[in-house]
Amino acid sequence: MLSRCANSQCGKPFLRLGEGKLFLVETDRLTKPGESAAPPFVRARQQQRQVEHYWLCDDCAAEWTLVYDRENGVALVALRRPAVSAAAAAAATGHSEAA
Repeated sequence: MLSRCANSQCGKPFLRLGEGKLFLVETDRLTKPGESAAPPFVRARQQQRQVEHYWLCDDCAAEWTLVYDRENGVALVALRRPAVSAAAAAAATGHSEAA
């Protein structure tokens, strides 16, 4: 169950769906320690994947996203920022090339 922002440095509580960004991550079902693996004919009928839910608050979702890979699981990754042209950067900082 979701209770907090997926960013461990944030921890903002999850209160409503209209805030932040919800992630549904489909992962491989893992065998729990001490659980015996089902025979192949049973595994074929079982769901081999599961859906996990993660949430980033509005502030974190503006800077971060979540990615999944089989080796590392779910990880927090910084969003890429679009490249800014030199003219736009100069205008934003108040510098002008014509002096």
